[in-house]
Amino acid sequence: MHAVAAKGCFFLTKARMSPDLVGMVAYATGWRTIDRDADGRPRRQVTEVPFRRSGWPEGVRVIAVRTRDRDNGKQIYLWEGLDYTVQVFLTNEPVEAPEDVAARYDLRAGIEPLIGDLKHGWGCGRVPSQSFNANHAALLLKLLTANLMRRYVLDHVPHIASWRTPWLRRALILVPGRLARSSRGTKLHVPERSQLARQLN
Repeated sequence: MHAVAAKGCFFLTKARMSPDLVGMVAYATGWRTIDRDADGRPRRQVTEVPFRRSGWPEGVRVIAVRTRDRDNGKQIYLWEGLDYTVQVFLTNEPVEAPEDVAARYDLRAGIEPLIGDLKHGWGCGRVPSQSFNANHAALLLKLLTANLMRRYVLDHVPHIASWRTPWLRRALILVPGRLARSSRGTKLHVPERSQLARQLN
């Protein structure tokens, strides 16, 4: 957080739920309802918690969001008799409404599958050597390969554009084949229905 704040930028992250922070959230007041269910009961509420750790930069806001129907991520139940789970966010954005802070954090869901695909489909999470320059070059090559594959798929086979990288590789790159040599030359035999066969013919 210090590095981001030192550059004059805003940050938004989840807080580590230490016992002191959990206690402050459990006894927080001023919960404001931002969403109700079909019966009119509060479904999602927010509040700003007056909490600060010694290592934090100046101006950090602590936003707590409690909801009834959250079904992913870590579930923290603090209130006896209430079905709320809670999430706590930290930001140095001074004027954004608490409900907007939580909504902005949820936008990361659009990028996380892409990051996961790069890490697991193209090995972007692996560091091949101790040399920073070599690792940088390897990362750039992997990103270039991923972008070229995505561009090829969108241009030539858009009906499979929603597939994840392992399936794209199976369909487009990892084509089984047999290399046959005869007196007339060498011939590559591939399945007739494969993309590679269409390109060769």
